[in-house]
Amino acid sequence: MYALKMSAQFAAYAWYTEVRGRTTPGEALRFAEQNWTSFVPAAHEGWGKLLMKVARPGRQAGRQTKTLAPAPAEVN
Repeated sequence: MYALKMSAQFAAYAWYTEVRGRTTPGEALRFAEQNWTSFVPAAHEGWGKLLMKVARPGRQAGRQTKTLAPAPAEVN
């Protein structure tokens, strides 16, 4: 999927969920897939690239962080 299309679909999804309030994710997704072309003027290719990078398969759910050693105790 192209980055601009991904960004436009996200804009459509976000707009629909904001305007409709209570809606199911499936309903909002269908709206975004059917009406994304109307949101191209509001879309930005960079956002689409970021969304595709974040949604890339194989990503781990959590970030890996280093485990820090405990701070040394103070000596009086």
